[in-house]
Amino acid sequence: MKKALSIILAFVLAFGMLLPASAANEAETKLQFNDDGKFRIMQIADIQDGPLLLEITRNYIEEMVRYANPDLIVLTGDNISAGASSLGIHAIDLILTEIAIDRFMSIFEEYGVPVAVVFGNHDAEELVTKEEQMAMYNEYDCCVAIDDGNALYGCGTYNLPIYSSTDANKIAYNLWMIDSNMYDEENDGYDHVHQDQIDWYIKTSNELKAQNGGKVVPSMMFQHIIINEIYDVITEVPASEKDNYEYVEEYNEDTGVSKYYAIMPKYLKTGELNEMPCPGTVDSNQFEAVVAQGDVVAMFFGHDHKNTYEVNYQGVDIVNTPGVGFNSYGDHNRGVRIIDIKEGTTDYDTSVIRYQDYYAGDKAAAERFVLYGGEFEVADRIAAFFKYIWFSVTAILSF
Repeated sequence: MKKALSIILAFVLAFGMLLPASAANEAETKLQFNDDGKFRIMQIADIQDGPLLLEITRNYIEEMVRYANPDLIVLTGDNISAGASSLGIHAIDLILTEIAIDRFMSIFEEYGVPVAVVFGNHDAEELVTKEEQMAMYNEYDCCVAIDDGNALYGCGTYNLPIYSSTDANKIAYNLWMIDSNMYDEENDGYDHVHQDQIDWYIKTSNELKAQNGGKVVPSMMFQHIIINEIYDVITEVPASEKDNYEYVEEYNEDTGVSKYYAIMPKYLKTGELNEMPCPGTVDSNQFEAVVAQGDVVAMFFGHDHKNTYEVNYQGVDIVNTPGVGFNSYGDHNRGVRIIDIKEGTTDYDTSVIRYQDYYAGDKAAAERFVLYGGEFEVADRIAAFFKYIWFSVTAILSF
């Protein structure tokens, strides 16, 4: 047993030595609107993989960075899968986790794109803590994430100001990064944003407002687990009317009865509800605080891999971004979200760049999607493997 562990450790250390050396940030990265008054954010949700990050996921992320040319990337949790990065020995797991993080952070480092990080429920389920992971992220020059230490519950609740294109000392916009935490063991469900985090948000929001001459600084908020208020805009629809909606079917095995749910049209701006949201078990007053402060234009979430909806509730947009990773569940919506902000306004544009849309017309890429899509039948995935090989070879031979 000891010999086997020694071999594993040597193997992991060898991989660890291949990681690029990177010094911690010597100078704080300052986010600023471009000369045209625009700022682009790419939200990446639920990579949820390990040291052997699937190449289809890695290639797609890298292609999106090149294509979208964002000014900031926001990783909104489940950035890694702790289960896929753990052998149950802390020293080894540290290395495995570092490799898992490097598989995507090295892309952002190469392209020089600033990266903000928040955590999800799967990042630190095993031995490597969020604090240890945040230290790993902060080794990259591109990382702008902040470890708030013991000041607040969780790890990684902070804000990032975006400065004016014409005045490098004036905060023109603000981004809230919130740790929505992991699990509520007492109530057997997901956790929530805790009161000290909410108090910090209110205090900091008020400070920004005071610095801005008494006017709120328009802001966006990013976190992993969605707020409970999403259920205020979802309603059960009769079976006879379900086809009039983008609905989710909930089947009760005990009763043999299905119920159908949809987002009420008066709230829905665009996008799809393809699975029921999974908020925390405790309904905190986070959303009430956001509405009362009046600074947050939109809240962006991950966590529910199939959902792409944008709804407006009480004047705040609630937006879900689908998962990007192929090592976890998903559907036809796998992709990344682009958010374009315009300086001096509260208006913004957002859309999901789906894998299938981006590679439309590429037969090999289409088959690769099926091959790695766990939602497809085994027979379809096997057939996709051979088709993928065929289309890839014929594409090479055509040059």
